[in-house]
Order: sequence, then C-alpha cells, then structure tokens
Amino acid sequence: MNSAIERIKNHLAYKLGQTVIEHRHNGGGVFNLI
Repeated sequence: MNSAIERIKNHLAYKLGQTVIEHRHNGGGVFNLI
C-alpha cells in the first residue's frame, strides 16, 4: 500500500537526477539552485 510513497520517492529521485545532469552540462554547481 506504499505505492504513493514510492511514486513520490521515484519522482524526487528523477528530478534530482535531471538537475545533476543539467548542471553537469552547464558546468554549474548544485548550490546555484538554492
């Protein structure tokens, strides 16, 4: 019955992964997002 929690975790992991990839391409640091 944890499907909603799993979806949220997967979504956050995906967003974090996309952010890291974008910053690698842009040569920026993660701290610039904060």
